[in-house]
Amino acid sequence: MFLLLLMGIFEFGLLLRNDLALGNAAVAGARAASVAADDPDADFRVLRAIAHGADAWGAANLDFVVVFRAAGPDEQVPAECKTGPVAGVCNYFRPADFNLPYEDVAGDLTPYWGCVDGSVDEFWCPADRPVSLSWVEPASSGFNDGPAYIGVYLQGRHRFATRIFGDSMQLSETRVLQLEPRLR
Repeated sequence: MFLLLLMGIFEFGLLLRNDLALGNAAVAGARAASVAADDPDADFRVLRAIAHGADAWGAANLDFVVVFRAAGPDEQVPAECKTGPVAGVCNYFRPADFNLPYEDVAGDLTPYWGCVDGSVDEFWCPADRPVSLSWVEPASSGFNDGPAYIGVYLQGRHRFATRIFGDSMQLSETRVLQLEPRLR
C-alpha cells in the first residue's frame, strides 16, 4: 500500500510539472503572438517561444498548436481549429513545424512560411491581423468592435511513467491576449 501511495505521489508530481510547463509554453506563445502581431514572421516566433517555454516538458510531447483569432479575452479555440487550419480564423501547427526554418542560408524566405500556398501560416496570415489603435471590426464578421485578440491553444500528452493510471493523459492550455496596437 505504501509503495502504491509513493508511486501515486511520483506520478502526480510529474503530471503537475508537465501541466505547468504547458501553461508556461502557452503564456510564452501568447505573449509572442501579441507582440509580433502582424509581423510576417509572427507565427514562426510564436512556435519558437512555445518551444522555449515547454523546455521542461519538451515540445515533442505536443500534439498540435493553434494560433487563432479571438473575439475577446475569454474566448476558447474554435472546435474546427482543433482538427486543422481554417481560413481567416486559425493556423494549425504540428510538432514537425517547430523545426521549419524561416530563412535559408542565403537569408531568403523558405517556402514553409510567408502566407503562400502550401506554407504553414497561409490560412490566417499574420500580415492580415488588425493591429491599429483605431481598428473596428465590421459587425458582420462575428467579432467584437474594439481591440483585436489573438489566442494560442496547445494540446499534448502526459505519458505516465508507472502506467498505474493508464498510458497517458491529454493536457491542453489556452491563452488569449490583445494584439499590441501600432500607430500607422
